[in-house]
Amino acid sequence: MIIPDLISRMKEPVRFDERPVDQGTIMSILDAARLAPSANNSQIWRFFIIRDDVLLRRAAALVAKPIFANAPTIIAACADPWIIGKRGTEQPFFMIDVPIALAHISLMAQESGVSVSLAFDFDEGALIGILEAPRGYRAVALIALGYAVDDRLRSDETRDDVARVV
Repeated sequence: MIIPDLISRMKEPVRFDERPVDQGTIMSILDAARLAPSANNSQIWRFFIIRDDVLLRRAAALVAKPIFANAPTIIAACADPWIIGKRGTEQPFFMIDVPIALAHISLMAQESGVSVSLAFDFDEGALIGILEAPRGYRAVALIALGYAVDDRLRSDETRDDVARVV
């Protein structure tokens, strides 16, 4: 599939079915993230795969999006900010680099037939505790991965014309 097709087909699922996403597919999706560009090739991202039922429930409870409650896999996208600092006095690099890796995850998931839902609004401290992440790690996003139940996908609302955003 070519990139424009992947991008135009990306929609957020309403819910996932019960099929697990196999480990090989998850690793292929994360391998795409590994190849994302980063500041000075710092590769600041760290990913935690959550598949354990208890941890899935605890992570899903941090997110207001109902789809997380039945996700067979949640990936926590984190960063080790001590690898590289920030751009001057502005945004820390991890807040730029990790979202670029998330775009790679979304595209590879779409190519693999896996649907994705992203969440950025959650209790970061609670998530770091659930993950038992090393001290200093920052949690940037949660990614629910699964197979959409049907073709009823959210985000079908109209999108701004390119002329409006340029």
